[in-house]
Amino acid sequence: MQKLQGGYTYYFNVKNSRTGSLFQGTFKSHLMNSENYFNKILGYTNKNYQVHNIPKNKMDLIFASDFEYENNNFKIVSKKEGKRILEIFNGSKNFKKHCDEIVSIIRKERGKTSLLEEDNLPDRV
Repeated sequence: MQKLQGGYTYYFNVKNSRTGSLFQGTFKSHLMNSENYFNKILGYTNKNYQVHNIPKNKMDLIFASDFEYENNNFKIVSKKEGKRILEIFNGSKNFKKHCDEIVSIIRKERGKTSLLEEDNLPDRV
């Protein structure tokens, strides 16, 4: 990842006649060595836009796979992988419930409001 980020940073800086870093902090990764961690990551990656306070006027920029799982219409996720995940969770309703629970857990860990409470995000500008 360091080589990829370094190469892209060099390309971007040369193309835009600038210097300095593009990414904040160093790349971090963790081995998924337990089913619990895998389930947490799976829920987070499918609804991470709900974990972060994304302004409403930027929501049209979100490309998330949770809509694909809900509609069983896969374009971002491979059909084979998507159908396998839905099999594991016994359907899209259970998978959606799992993802929503994971988002609530992560938001609670980070001290953010629950998604069940009123939306505190700024209105569209």
